[in-house]
Amino acid sequence: MSVYIYSVLVVLALCLILFIGLLIQKKREEARRRKEMELLSAQRRLEESREKLANLRKVLYEIENQLTTNKHYHATKKEELIQVAKRLKDVEEEKAEIQRAIDNNAPSEQEMNLFNNRLKLNREKLVELGGEAQDLKDDVDRYSREAAENEQEIQQLQGKIQQAESELEYNREMVKIKERQAKH
Repeated sequence: MSVYIYSVLVVLALCLILFIGLLIQKKREEARRRKEMELLSAQRRLEESREKLANLRKVLYEIENQLTTNKHYHATKKEELIQVAKRLKDVEEEKAEIQRAIDNNAPSEQEMNLFNNRLKLNREKLVELGGEAQDLKDDVDRYSREAAENEQEIQQLQGKIQQAESELEYNREMVKIKERQAKH
């Protein structure tokens, strides 16, 4: 009977050892799966960081292009405004000459009609150039304001890009750590 008890105890001990071995193996397998999942998650975050950084750089590039365009149009419209201002000054001087001719000379009625017609044409030209100058000034102001907004957006994006680069570097390091952990 004691051989029988020892045999049962040995079988029970072997079963217990096998059971404990299976539990240990299961725990190791769970740990390995968990490490693999952590690695996959870290790799996914790394890829998302790369995409985020790429998108931010793309937006930065587009805004830099807008800034260049706005500065170009600002300079072009400003030059046009300067040219209109010069023409406006010439028309003003012509108006002053006509007025002096009227005031200094005692023109005949025919000359007076001629001067009045020239003054009328001159005033129309002044109104036309004044409107053109105002439109150009509005354009210059708009392009200047848009360029300032672009510069502000660029500064904000550069800050976001620096943050995204730091996040990307952190995620790279996390992937390396998770890869080492998954190997062990």
